[in-house]
Amino acid sequence: MLAVLLAGGSLVVSVATLIVGLRILRGTLTSARGDEERLEILREQQERLKFMQEERRLFLEELERRREAVVDLERRREIERAGNRAPAPETAAPRRSLWRRIFGGG
Repeated sequence: MLAVLLAGGSLVVSVATLIVGLRILRGTLTSARGDEERLEILREQQERLKFMQEERRLFLEELERRREAVVDLERRREIERAGNRAPAPETAAPRRSLWRRIFGGG
């Protein structure tokens, strides 16, 4: 009788251990699936980040080209202005008023 009780008790403990083990296994599998999903999300975010970094680099290059174009345009305009300028006021003849040019005088 004692042997039957010990065997029955052992069986109950074994079944309880099996149930606990199966629940732990199920939780581990669920956790692993969640980890894989998070890893996939991180990979997608990493790809988007690389794309955005490349896009930023291209925008910066375009910005630099535009800045250089503006600077070049400003230089050309400055050169044109320097070529079209009237002589300095010290060397230019003094301008007379319209009244004096028409009626003469001073």
